[in-house]
Amino acid sequence: MALTLLEAQKHAKTPAELAVVTELAAGQLMSVLPFRNIEGNGLFWKREESLPDVGFRNYNGSLAESYAEVSQQSESLKLFGGDIKVDRAIVELEGAEAKAYQIQSRVRAMRMAWEALFVNGDSNQSPSEFDGLAARIKAGSSQYFANGGGALDLGKLDEVIDNVDAQGGTKYIVCSKSLRRALTSQARSNGQIEIARSEFGYQQTTYMGLPLLELDRDHKNVAILDSDPAAQDLYVVSFGNDHLTGIQNGSVGVRELGESHSQPQLITRVEWYCGMALINGRAAARLSGIDATA
Repeated sequence: MALTLLEAQKHAKTPAELAVVTELAAGQLMSVLPFRNIEGNGLFWKREESLPDVGFRNYNGSLAESYAEVSQQSESLKLFGGDIKVDRAIVELEGAEAKAYQIQSRVRAMRMAWEALFVNGDSNQSPSEFDGLAARIKAGSSQYFANGGGALDLGKLDEVIDNVDAQGGTKYIVCSKSLRRALTSQARSNGQIEIARSEFGYQQTTYMGLPLLELDRDHKNVAILDSDPAAQDLYVVSFGNDHLTGIQNGSVGVRELGESHSQPQLITRVEWYCGMALINGRAAARLSGIDATA
């Protein structure tokens, strides 16, 4: 069963692991995205493509023969993380807090990088990373919708929302901060927007009851969704065990490797065997070509 990182905190085995999971779950996206724990190096499942036919029969008649069509799907885990090297003198002179800060910074960078991969990951460009939503939902797909340029079309957004299957899952809208401002400006007058405080204390905006998850910038300060505010995308997703979910084999690992042989540096390795799986092909949809400045 898929658990969010916040729920996974309860199962942390060490204080270091608890601190890492807590930092990973600090973002809006990572706090609600569930992760399925799997065995081995990948997840394999059958996706339902069509249902069998049904009908009636007369007495002494026969029923039509048919069968459901399924396709074999798979997602592999990716090896994600990094090494932290801290001069031994810094630890001895400034205390263990200096090293803890470096580990926290590394994990924060992992979270921001993961958020960017969630949208823009492309295994064709970098085989070591997983595919994001943009690579999975391309023009011509049944889950790809064009806004047609100009300001956000709320009618088209409603159509996108309707085309995402959320039976057994939870729907969210994933967008940039600039697009969130444009959406709230348009929808505020008719009461479709509500703003409340989340359990973490930040503002949680909802449109037609769907929470908005804002993605800002990655760990290199590069905009994730609004590098061009006049032409950006919005995604509607359904998170759940059998919908759109993260995958992992175990939780984030933190290993102390000791002191380097070549330099007086203490090495800590943070590594996570993780990925993303779109179990239900209708668990995500994309609305493209929105001008948030209009």
